[in-house]
Amino acid sequence: MLLTLTENKQFLRVDEATELELEQLNISLTKRIDSWRFNPLVKRGVWDGYVSYFKDSKWIPAGLWRYVYNVCKEYKFELKIEGVTELFDKNITADWFEKWALEFFEGNEITPRDYQIEAAYNILKFRKCLSELATSAGKTLISFLTVAYLLEQEKAKKILFIVPNVSLVVQATEDFNDYNFQNRVNIKVQQIYSGQKIRDGRNVVIGTYQSLVKKGKEYFDQFDAVIIDECHKMKSQSIKTILSKCTNAEYRYGLSGTIPKEGTLDRLTLMAHTGPLISEVNAHFLQQEGHIANCFVKVIEMDYAPESAKKAFEEMSQNRYESKDVFQLEQNYIIQSEGRLDFITKVISKVPKNSLVLFHRIEHGRKIYDKLRQDTNKTIYYVDGGIDKDIREEYKKKMEAGNDVIIVASYGTFSTGISIKKIHNIFFTESFKSEVIIRQSIGRGLRQHKSKDKVLIIDFVDDLCTDQWKNYLMKHSEARQKIYKDQKFKYEIKKFQFDG
Repeated sequence: MLLTLTENKQFLRVDEATELELEQLNISLTKRIDSWRFNPLVKRGVWDGYVSYFKDSKWIPAGLWRYVYNVCKEYKFELKIEGVTELFDKNITADWFEKWALEFFEGNEITPRDYQIEAAYNILKFRKCLSELATSAGKTLISFLTVAYLLEQEKAKKILFIVPNVSLVVQATEDFNDYNFQNRVNIKVQQIYSGQKIRDGRNVVIGTYQSLVKKGKEYFDQFDAVIIDECHKMKSQSIKTILSKCTNAEYRYGLSGTIPKEGTLDRLTLMAHTGPLISEVNAHFLQQEGHIANCFVKVIEMDYAPESAKKAFEEMSQNRYESKDVFQLEQNYIIQSEGRLDFITKVISKVPKNSLVLFHRIEHGRKIYDKLRQDTNKTIYYVDGGIDKDIREEYKKKMEAGNDVIIVASYGTFSTGISIKKIHNIFFTESFKSEVIIRQSIGRGLRQHKSKDKVLIIDFVDDLCTDQWKNYLMKHSEARQKIYKDQKFKYEIKKFQFDG
C-alpha cells in the first residue's frame, strides 16, 4: 500500500492499494457514535450512526498516519507513506531541548521535571499530536515550554491556546506570567471570552472555544500553532469547527488527562484533528514519584428505602410503567429522601479538613448546601454553572487559605482542569455516567499538599430495588471502581442500612 502526504499536509492520499486493503481501511476508519441507538436520526432510519474518516476510498486525515500504520501492521499489509516525515521537526534533538529548558528556568523557583521536558520535546518534535497527562502532571507548564520555545526560536509568530471555560483562560494567563521568569520571552496574552476587549500586538491568544467559534475563517489564518487544552472535549462541534479553520498552523497538539479509549470514535476524531498519542503520564507514576497525593477511597452503599417503597417501585416496573419511567421516579425519590440527605450531610460534616462535594442535579446540590449550613459551623460555598467566574475564583482562594472549608459544586464546574491545591476530601453524592468527568473530578484532589496528607474519596451509592436501577448502579459503580483500580488507589466498600 502506498500513501502520500498532500502538499498542504492535511491528508494522506491513497495512491496504491488492493481491494482487501481498501476494505480493511474503510472498516478500521469507520466508527459508530456513542449511544447511537438513541440518536433521533438513527431512530428515524435516516442515518446508521457511523462516521467515517476514509473519504471516497482515497483521503485520510494526516493526523491518523500512525493509526493507519498500526492497522497495516495488525493485518500484515506492507505500507509506505511518502512525505510523512514532513510532519515532524527533524532539527530539534532531545539533548538540546533539555539543555534549553533547564537554562530557561535557571534562577526560577520552578524547575521543570524530566517527564515534563520529555513531553514538551515530543510535542515539538511531532508537531501534530496528543499527550495524555494525568492531573497535576503540569499540563500548563508543558504548554508554556512549547510556547516559549516556539516564540523564542521564531518557529511561530502567533499561537492560539483553546480552553473549555473562562476560569482556565484566567488560570493559564496567570501561570504563563509566573513561568516567564524575568520576562525572558516577549509573551503578550490576549484573552478571548465574553466581554474582553481586543488588544493589538498580542502573540498568544488564550480563549474559550465557545467564544472562538464565533470568529470567521480569516481570524484563524494568523496562527502558526494551536494548542487544545482538555482536548477530550473535542467531540464538541465548536472545537472541530475551529480546528478546521486553522489551516496555516504547522503545530497542532492536544493535551488531556483523559484521552478516550482505544477503538472509540471519540479517540479517532481526536487523532484525525491533531495526531497520534505520543506521551502518556499516569497518576500512578506521579504518586510513585511523590508529585501528587495518594488516595484512599470509601464506597458507601446506602440501603435506606422502606420495604413499602421498594415494593411499590417493583410493582410499577412490572405492571403500569415503562422501565425508563420507573428509573426517573427512583432518581427523584433519591433526591427527595430526607433520611438519605441527613445521612450524607452528617458524613460530610464529620470529615475534617477541606472538602469538595460534587452533585449532578441542581435541586440536589442546593438541598445539600442548605442542610450543611444548618448542621455545621464550617465555611460552606455553593457553585453551579450559573455562578460568576470571579466568585468561583474567590471560593478557590478561600479554600486554599483555609483548613475546614466545604465547596458544594456541580460536577461540570469543578471537574475539568480547574486547579485547587488544597482539597483533602472529595464526595460523589450522585451516580454519574461519564467516566471522563469522574476521572477529572478525582484529579481535583490529587494536587500534592505540603503536609503530604492522603486524599479521601467517599463515593455514595444508592441501593434500591428495580432491575433497571440496579443495573445502572452496578454499571457506574463498577466503572468508578475500575478507575480506582487503574490508578492503584486503595479502597474499601462499606454497606450502611438506616431508616430513610
